[in-house]
Amino acid sequence: VILALVDLFDFSGSVLPELDEIAGDNPVILAANKADLLPSQMGQNRAENWVRRELEYMDVKSIANIGGAVRLVSCKTGFGVSTMMEKAKSLAEELDCDIYIVGAANAGKSTLVNYLLDENNPDKKAAFVGKRRAGNANKYKGSVTTSPLPGTTLKFIKIELGGGRCVYDTPGLLIPGSLTERLTPEELKVVVPKKQVEPVTFRVPYGKCVLVG
Repeated sequence: VILALVDLFDFSGSVLPELDEIAGDNPVILAANKADLLPSQMGQNRAENWVRRELEYMDVKSIANIGGAVRLVSCKTGFGVSTMMEKAKSLAEELDCDIYIVGAANAGKSTLVNYLLDENNPDKKAAFVGKRRAGNANKYKGSVTTSPLPGTTLKFIKIELGGGRCVYDTPGLLIPGSLTERLTPEELKVVVPKKQVEPVTFRVPYGKCVLVG
């Protein structure tokens, strides 16, 4: 089972061009990350339909494989991750196989793996008391390093799910034209949203214009 992670805020730069070749006939669950940052007015169905249209425009066909699906998730907060993993584990049980997480560099794979490590380690979870804040985040993290720099994960990372099933995190692939390829870590911190995005409406008087860029 293939879990293909993409960044909703760098969609065209995080969809693997070779995803169909990687997946073959295997089921593909496309996990659209950072869904918690989408505008509140944008419903989940609308967002999923947009993702499907974009994949169709990019000629990505493997999402139509048997068992394929689109899921809106947040690897940071865990939104949608549990239901996505339930579907992935169900498919893995049915096909008697493992789950592989693939995606572009910096799409959020290591953050997802850290969340899964925490969920599969109840002793560690029970030992931590408090909210996830910047000051105590390291106490809650798993053992996988996350970084704004691409190429942080250099080898396969295995997570046992029980019942003989495993999840494998794979190194991120570099995609020409992606946001992480063009911006420095400092610029990424400024450009990439960290809180929910809300739409802004401009009323432009006759004869005036708005310059965006």
